[in-house]
Amino acid sequence: MIRHKNLKIFLLFSVFIISLFLLAYTDFPGGYVGTTKKYPEPLGCICHGSSANDTISVNITGPDSVAAGQTAIFKVSVSHGPAIIGGFNIAADTGLVNPLPGDTNVHIIAYPDTTVFELTHAHPKPFVNDTVSWFFLYTAPNFAYADTLYASGNSSNNDTTSENDKWNWSPNKPVRVYIPIGIVNISSIAKDFSISQNYPNPFNPVTQIKFSVAKSSYVKIRVFDIAGSEVQTLVNGNFKTGAYVVDFNASSLASGVYFYALYADGMKLDTKKMMFIK
Repeated sequence: MIRHKNLKIFLLFSVFIISLFLLAYTDFPGGYVGTTKKYPEPLGCICHGSSANDTISVNITGPDSVAAGQTAIFKVSVSHGPAIIGGFNIAADTGLVNPLPGDTNVHIIAYPDTTVFELTHAHPKPFVNDTVSWFFLYTAPNFAYADTLYASGNSSNNDTTSENDKWNWSPNKPVRVYIPIGIVNISSIAKDFSISQNYPNPFNPVTQIKFSVAKSSYVKIRVFDIAGSEVQTLVNGNFKTGAYVVDFNASSLASGVYFYALYADGMKLDTKKMMFIK
């Protein structure tokens, strides 16, 4: 009796898995959510294979830091495998994920029986040169937090079955949510005019720069690209004697080498180099 019962359970489970495979292209052409490692027992894209496959590469790229309450653009990519069409699921631990305005390839749907909304493909997307990618928006919570983005992606041969399809999870993408500090006075004492090396360096997309003012002066900190063109004025005003720290957010700039210079009463005093890597 026990043997027959176990056999029945096995057969029912097998039918369930096979049904999921067959439904992959009929019931879920617009994607599915709840498949990432955000969950204690992650489901994965089992409609495209019974287990994750390391030959498939799934990656989330974007800023390492986002200011509280601000929105940044990220990208998820799937590479290798049958590489005919692909799909994905994106989830955030605390922040919000949304499609780019006007993007009909991506939509947001609720995880079943919850109010948790996640991103998935609106329809499978063709691979180009062994890779398929989607862009999306991440909005940080309104408080400092160590957030995480999760993803799963699949690579399909588009033959309307799960045969030879493959899928995998992405490495989790940490996102530091920080409170912008603007310009903060950290000391009322300074022996000379100076500007410190930014930290962190290299950075993405936010770094901090400390500077000292020896006497009350009109102070500027200007940022230049490698060609010498000014891209931003970080500091521009009268400052009393003291030490200060300022944020530099390069999210609107291209990756590369930048220079920043300290001026006091119109005189250039020091210049340093920094590296922005997206």
